[in-house]
Amino acid sequence: MSDWPSRPDPEAELKEADILLQKADALLRRHKPSSGTPIAGGDDPDDLPVLTEIVPDTELAGEGAPSGARPFDENALVEHLIGLDAEIARALEAWFARELPQLVSRELDRLSERLLEEAIAHMRATLIPKLSNAVSNRLDKPASGEGS
Repeated sequence: MSDWPSRPDPEAELKEADILLQKADALLRRHKPSSGTPIAGGDDPDDLPVLTEIVPDTELAGEGAPSGARPFDENALVEHLIGLDAEIARALEAWFARELPQLVSRELDRLSERLLEEAIAHMRATLIPKLSNAVSNRLDKPASGEGS
């Protein structure tokens, strides 16, 4: 079974990963301050500021809230979120019930076709030469035996 096609080339996958990492590095460098720009909080660029101030909820709602804002109703929000969750679950179930059988059927058809093609190709490469050799040997034996 060593004649089966192998998985994609690991070297090619590593090259693709290197290219992707280089693109990510370039993106990060674009958003990093230049060397002349002072970095807030010290000289070390890896030294990130830590937020330690704890702001009470009353301060958050009091200062930033618009004048016409309604007070926060936690129970209504929880009920709303439960309703959204149920609606999302129903939509997902309906979608899966409608779409998944078709997707699975298509993929199984593709798998069946690919498996059949690979099995035939493997048979042609390995089994047919063996059978041909066996038939040839059988046909040669009676012909050589009759002539003696």
